[in-house]
Amino acid sequence: MLEKLKKIKRVSFGKDFFHKTTIQINNKKIGSDYGGWWISTDNLDNKSLVVFSFGLGEDISFDTGMMETYTCKVYGFDPTPKSIKYVESMTLNDKFSLYKYALSSDNGTLTFNLPANEEHVSGSLENISSNNQIEVACKNLKTICQELEINEIDILKMDIEGSEYRVVENMMKSKIFPRQILIEYHHFFDSFENKNTIESIELLINNGYELFHIDGYNYSFIKGDLNR
Repeated sequence: MLEKLKKIKRVSFGKDFFHKTTIQINNKKIGSDYGGWWISTDNLDNKSLVVFSFGLGEDISFDTGMMETYTCKVYGFDPTPKSIKYVESMTLNDKFSLYKYALSSDNGTLTFNLPANEEHVSGSLENISSNNQIEVACKNLKTICQELEINEIDILKMDIEGSEYRVVENMMKSKIFPRQILIEYHHFFDSFENKNTIESIELLINNGYELFHIDGYNYSFIKGDLNR
């Protein structure tokens, strides 16, 4: 009930909208209340999974939960200094690999805006209010897959502070179709609107994805061909 009330309040202020899921399938949340994500559990138990996790912050309970629950390799990506320090302070097995660059629609070096509040963690490539900026390496998904010699991604999670809109467009243009895509949309940022997220959802659906779960600003999609 509390989450529904929060949703209604966000909608009333124009910072969110109501959207229906397009399919009902088996799913569960992996990770903590704050850092967890909803995945479809269909067809996951009988194969070794490849998980791409973009935007780690200071909660990788989803990543560790995936490694504990399934046979999988987790590739974690985050250029944020606080996040890198946090991940490197943890004792993780060799199923997890950390890459200290950002996911973008372009390759190169871009300005990364660190949060104005020093108690916060996540930085952004987007135009947010910040007096603290660093230059970080960025790669698009096609380049990352080529460098890591990955041909198929089972689950791709993106919490990349507004860059998801251009990344989704680039991913669809590049014909890269992860089996599941988990996205935190940032239409609550001043530089984005509800329509940006609605258009992104429509783009994914038009490319064969089904929306199976919505948790706040987190949206979970699965490729329509469940037997791929």
